[in-house]
Amino acid sequence: MSLGLTHEAKILKANEYASVFKGGKFIKGEYWQIVAKPVNNSKPRLGLAISKKVYRLAVDRNRFKRIARETFRLEKQQLDNWDFVVMARRSKPVKNGVLSVELLNLFKKVTQ
Repeated sequence: MSLGLTHEAKILKANEYASVFKGGKFIKGEYWQIVAKPVNNSKPRLGLAISKKVYRLAVDRNRFKRIARETFRLEKQQLDNWDFVVMARRSKPVKNGVLSVELLNLFKKVTQ
């Protein structure tokens, strides 16, 4: 049994991303931006769009992806019926816990 995200919990195709961007709610935080769209599925899904323009180094982009995946995985039971696309915003270095807390707060805010 793997504790990672399953294939069904990920947004992978370009047309799925486009659908979320086209009809989704947009919310910004200090470190993250989220576009979320309610869907008919009973399971939430996560898509990541961490740009090279925002963080040039792969190690920085991977850190944001890792934090986003883990935060989503831990909270996906409370995020039913939503597709999320998470993007990082340029910011000063900050601890992982702060990033995770802000992302969780944005998830809750956009789903209300």
